[in-house]
Amino acid sequence: MMHTKKSLRLAEFDYSSPGYYFVTTTVRNFRRVFGRTVDELMIHNERGLIAVDCWEHIPYSYPGLVLHTYVVMPNHVHGIIEITVNAPRVRTSSKQDGTDEYRPSDYLLSQAMGSFKAAVTHRMDEGLKRTEESFWYPGFMDRIIRNQFEYDQRTQYILNNPRRWHEREERRRKNR
Repeated sequence: MMHTKKSLRLAEFDYSSPGYYFVTTTVRNFRRVFGRTVDELMIHNERGLIAVDCWEHIPYSYPGLVLHTYVVMPNHVHGIIEITVNAPRVRTSSKQDGTDEYRPSDYLLSQAMGSFKAAVTHRMDEGLKRTEESFWYPGFMDRIIRNQFEYDQRTQYILNNPRRWHEREERRRKNR
């Protein structure tokens, strides 16, 4: 029996529709490769700066995507990405009158995240990349942001992530 990967996307949702998406992608085995938190702030090392640079270049490769709040943490990245009405479009059908219908690609968010992860991996040093497993866990997590309350909630989650990381680290040290 062949194993098929279950999609993390909602089957009934049109991921080509303009809107806001909260995304998270994680380094395999939760390796802390992008830096560390100091006094509740994220301090990026060279690899972390690469991840920041690759994240900030997403709109250049995918016009119509807008980056909102994000954070590159020691072993994961959180961000809010907006798909605008100006997102790249694909032909979906031809009408009887000879005109074509276009809409944003269903896979735009997945393509952007895949490109981001590939760019980070490509720019990493060889010693870190040379493992039997890939650098990232497969795929990414997303949450469709449906209203202003959720947008504000996710923004605060991202902004508070370094502080929460620092608090968790303190608890781990005390429990050793």
